[in-house]
Amino acid sequence: MTETMSQIRFEELTESSVSEAVEVCNASLVYDFLNASTLRRITFLDPNFEPGLALIAYEDEKPVGFAAGCRRIREPAEWVDPKAGWIKLLAARAGRKSSQAEVLGLLCEKMETDLKSLGAAAVRLTDFASWHVWAGIDIRYETILEVLESRGYSKAGEAVDYLIGLGGFSTPRRVQSLRGHLEAQGISFTLATRDESRALCSWVKKTFGPGWAYEVAASIENAEANRSGTLIAKDRATGDLVGFSTYAALEPNWFGPIGVDEARRKLGVGTVLLFESLQRMRLNGVADAVIPWTGHLFFYTQVPGITGVRHYHIMSKRWG
Repeated sequence: MTETMSQIRFEELTESSVSEAVEVCNASLVYDFLNASTLRRITFLDPNFEPGLALIAYEDEKPVGFAAGCRRIREPAEWVDPKAGWIKLLAARAGRKSSQAEVLGLLCEKMETDLKSLGAAAVRLTDFASWHVWAGIDIRYETILEVLESRGYSKAGEAVDYLIGLGGFSTPRRVQSLRGHLEAQGISFTLATRDESRALCSWVKKTFGPGWAYEVAASIENAEANRSGTLIAKDRATGDLVGFSTYAALEPNWFGPIGVDEARRKLGVGTVLLFESLQRMRLNGVADAVIPWTGHLFFYTQVPGITGVRHYHIMSKRWG
């Protein structure tokens, strides 16, 4: 499908135009480094994908913008709500005649119009777990936020990413001692196998929700290709799951989610899982890890090597 608004022409994303979308994103989103794998993950590989909601904007045949929209129409089944819309990636650069703000505004207008026509009553940016790039809009992308605010969007929430340099990373002696103490108390720490996946995902879904269960399943299903995995803590006496931590499920340098059964918190189980997972990422060759979409300040700041924090505003607009 091709559609023109002003001097800007829109075309649906195809496999052959993914490279153009990547180019636009990396030229305009200067705090990010996106690749074709990520673009495919949030579009074609999203079970909720609707082709008309992934668009490249062109001016004089030059790609100047990209937007990926969606509704939750299939997965996870517990969250299906066709009246809720998202723009999960938004990027634009200036064209020969159009400013960056103008291209962003036209992309938003097009996304909003198309989502409305599909029955959506509201739109959010960009917290579409688990087929997301960011939890929201990085506050350093001021032009994007200014355009959204001018179009009636308001802040619906906040989140942060922690950026962790794994050069020189090692597990502190206090964490090693903590692990030994927990193991002596009957808690084991192992890497989940395929045979354990169904029971583990069922427990994660029941305890923490379907979004996290999807990421756990992905980490195990794609373990060989992505060098991903999920560590589990178990009570050896009962066989009950105590906690889990997932790494590289969606992106090779992403850590999480991580969770511990409420009755077993404050014992250090999560700390052991955290450090063990980061160590495995380090051994897999990850130089810089990202702990995305969190608000748990004190838990994560115990990790040495924090090189930065990204602060996001989750934006929303309702028209119905």
